[in-house]
Amino acid sequence: MDHQMILFLLAIALVLFALEVLRPDIIGMCVMIILILTGTVNISEGFSGFSNPAVITVIAMFILTAGLERTGVGDVLGNVMLKAGGNNPALLTITVMATVGILSSFMNNIGATVVMLTPIYAICKKINYSPSKLLIPLSFGSLMGGLTTLIGTPPNLLVSMALEDAGFESFKMFDFLPTGLAVMSTGILYMTFIGRHLIPNRKSTTDYTQTYNLEDYMTEVIIPPGSSIANVELQYAKTLQNINLIIISIHRKENGAEVVITPNKNTVLKTGDRLLVEGNLEKLFKVIETKDLIIHIKTKINDDQLTGKGMRLAEVVPSPQSSILGQTIRQANIKNKYGVLALALKKREKQLNYKYVDLPLEVGDVMLVQGTPARLNDIASNSDFLVINHLEPKIRETSKAPFALASMAFAIIMAATGIMHISVAGMIGVILMVLTGSVRVDDIYKNVEWRVIFLIATMMPLGLAMDDEHTGAATWIANHIVNIAGPYGPYVVMACLLLVVTLITEVMSNAAAAVLIAPIGISIAVAMNIQPHAFLMAIAIGASTTFLTPIGHQANVLVYGIGGYKFSDFARTGFLLNVFICLVAFYLIPIVWPFTPIK
Repeated sequence: MDHQMILFLLAIALVLFALEVLRPDIIGMCVMIILILTGTVNISEGFSGFSNPAVITVIAMFILTAGLERTGVGDVLGNVMLKAGGNNPALLTITVMATVGILSSFMNNIGATVVMLTPIYAICKKINYSPSKLLIPLSFGSLMGGLTTLIGTPPNLLVSMALEDAGFESFKMFDFLPTGLAVMSTGILYMTFIGRHLIPNRKSTTDYTQTYNLEDYMTEVIIPPGSSIANVELQYAKTLQNINLIIISIHRKENGAEVVITPNKNTVLKTGDRLLVEGNLEKLFKVIETKDLIIHIKTKINDDQLTGKGMRLAEVVPSPQSSILGQTIRQANIKNKYGVLALALKKREKQLNYKYVDLPLEVGDVMLVQGTPARLNDIASNSDFLVINHLEPKIRETSKAPFALASMAFAIIMAATGIMHISVAGMIGVILMVLTGSVRVDDIYKNVEWRVIFLIATMMPLGLAMDDEHTGAATWIANHIVNIAGPYGPYVVMACLLLVVTLITEVMSNAAAAVLIAPIGISIAVAMNIQPHAFLMAIAIGASTTFLTPIGHQANVLVYGIGGYKFSDFARTGFLLNVFICLVAFYLIPIVWPFTPIK
């Protein structure tokens, strides 16, 4: 395969990433297999990403982050810092972004974001402040905080490993601190004085019936005399099964009093039962004509009907490591597995109708569930879910916090001093957390975002295929960039790289962007006979400044669903932030990493 075909494959991959036709990790697998089948890379090279030290380090960071989260280290810092913000909106914005930025320096971005959610909701409820005003700053702060250390975010590790693979000195643990701190400070100042005023003020509501438009696909029906489903077990009520009606509750009169029954498949339906149901109302109306069911006209669905008799409502969000991701609500068997009934689903900014039970669950989806307080508290502490509004935070094993901190500190110190390679130090840190009980052995693999790992590992062969030993595509691209922008000097070339990475990261994984563009940046630097560190630092910054869309990073996706934002809210808030960060990076990077000749 020559460089033209490589560039064509790269273009196709970018289009698929942007259109979200397939999951990013599946796209990466397809790219890897095509490269192997065409002989562009051999089998060992094709699968080399899975043994790459950068990938091993990212795996270790996921587990170390889980240890800090499980032992409550992040919660303590988050609560202390947020209390310092008081009830002043500007000060709250500063403390939220500074706290999540500090956490994100040593934790995975999404992990740092998750840790801060419960404290933010608690404080917003206490001072009657809209969480939507703080969730975008939270996500943006986590992305910028990751720029301050080598382990803060995968792109930092990936560009550093690219330098090492190309024979240059790699970045050290705190080499990112000067530029990263400047970027984070710029972001905090912008969001405090400008950005927060551009974020919509969407007050949290407890009127779930209206919020989720439940009246559009939920109603109450009565089983009349002579109905074919009277005196029949629910599992055999074909009239209900044929239209896929979900029975939420059964209201029945017994001994002159009304009884509310939570149905199961063996519940026997009786004449006069009032069924609270949800589903396709158009199909229901056709069934009504058969006299098996009649609409209870006097009933108007509201929250009171859904919360009586010891039942409560809550909003829940699947975690990035949740076992139910990719499954539908029906396939995940939410009711039997977790003891709650999923009444509605919100995907990003869309409230979905009755078809929601057959749509795959994704990060950022918000489910409205009904259950007893005990069941809702159980689901709040379940690792499959991240957020449950209005409930107590997850229980942490705080007694293990010193061990978790010591394990993380060991990994950081060993890597920062050069005593151990970061991948080795990270894995030893994981072992220490396991031995001290900071993370459970059974949960280790659940704590890793394997989709991200597979995406990075499967896209690495494409970067390998672009080098001079294979197709030379990176050099071909580099030469064209140098011919066009080179005469204007390395400042302009660096600015072009920063802009390109910033834009493509809005539609694809920041890790994949770093994997693809890092070899090109190194080839450009070699062609210009200058050290590549400034170009690679620009690529790392560009890969983590995904502020224009909610789909550029999982942290954005998460707050997108929870905050009830619109797609345009991110572009409106993030555009000027991107501009300011690019200006700061353009000025500061060459000062910290001068354009010196290659020795």
